[in-house]
Amino acid sequence: MSLSNRWPVSCFAVILAALAPALCQAEEPTQRHFRMGFTGFPHDFTLEAVREAQQFSREHADIIAHHIEGVPWAEALGGKPFGDELLKEWRGKREATPKGGKVYLAISPGRGTLKPAEKSLPFPKELADKPYDDPLVEKAYLAYCRRMLDLFEPDYLAIGIEVNEIYLTGPETWKAYAALHRHVYEELKKDHKGLPIFASFTLHGMLNEKGRKRDDMLAAFEQVMPYNDLVAVSFYPFIRGGTTDIEGCFRWLTDSFDKFKKPYAFVETGEAAANLRFPKSGQVIEGTPEKQEAYYKALLAFAEEHKARFVISFIHRDYDALWERIKASAPEAFMAWRNCGFLDAGGKPRPAYQVWKHSFAMPLSK
Repeated sequence: MSLSNRWPVSCFAVILAALAPALCQAEEPTQRHFRMGFTGFPHDFTLEAVREAQQFSREHADIIAHHIEGVPWAEALGGKPFGDELLKEWRGKREATPKGGKVYLAISPGRGTLKPAEKSLPFPKELADKPYDDPLVEKAYLAYCRRMLDLFEPDYLAIGIEVNEIYLTGPETWKAYAALHRHVYEELKKDHKGLPIFASFTLHGMLNEKGRKRDDMLAAFEQVMPYNDLVAVSFYPFIRGGTTDIEGCFRWLTDSFDKFKKPYAFVETGEAAANLRFPKSGQVIEGTPEKQEAYYKALLAFAEEHKARFVISFIHRDYDALWERIKASAPEAFMAWRNCGFLDAGGKPRPAYQVWKHSFAMPLSK
């Protein structure tokens, strides 16, 4: 005899009504499968701002990102000590690591040409005009990566930052970079088999290309995917022309990269929460607190669904104060991320801050 014949329909209605709250609650994750973090980027060039950024990371993150572009090429090539100022800066970065948190280190040889580090010796003549795959460049960059591993002891290592955009400088430059990436990856893996090593790419950069150009850029990046342990995504929707089709962007991401069967990580991201007009170019970034909130809801849901390794939000507070100090000498493009903070310039929380806090409060899955 079926249960429907033994029990009145009204009884089922009562039981379902009683269970409904529990069923709804079960749909929301009760734990988090990805780490959450920041870069510790300060909103101003003051000791107070630096300490505030570090404290924010300690309280709202369980991974810290150290984003370092440029290489002390002379020191790396000749085995010379890094300068005291550089070492002081790097050691200061480590102080922001949350208690029990992981460390993500992102370094780069440059985005088309060899980029020198600040606070370092003059660029060596031996490397002048050398391509990425020159033996001396490979030697110097590998040595630099090894020394940075010793200094930062990271849990994740990017040996290239947003490298798909190197492809835009020309196929020969990309070919040389891909050779450098493969060489450094293979050599580092000999001594660090369990360390995830990879290069990141810009999702917005991929999607901003059209048709054949997008296919070609994707195909170029796929050449280094066998030497990437993660699908390492950099994504700023406002650079995608202010798109609100976040789900469509993520759909293209999974359609293109699920086949590699490697974990996702959002190695840097952010969304504009206020309008911004570039004084010289006249370009306008259209942002609102609501768009930022919607983006982070979609992003963190994606990270949970796909059990991403981590999500790094690059900016925690709008850096209006910092921009006022540097705008006379800095490229105008450097202001693009100014309004991406969870806190506005005055330190007032935006709705996306609560979205972040809600996910971060969930116990981290072991």
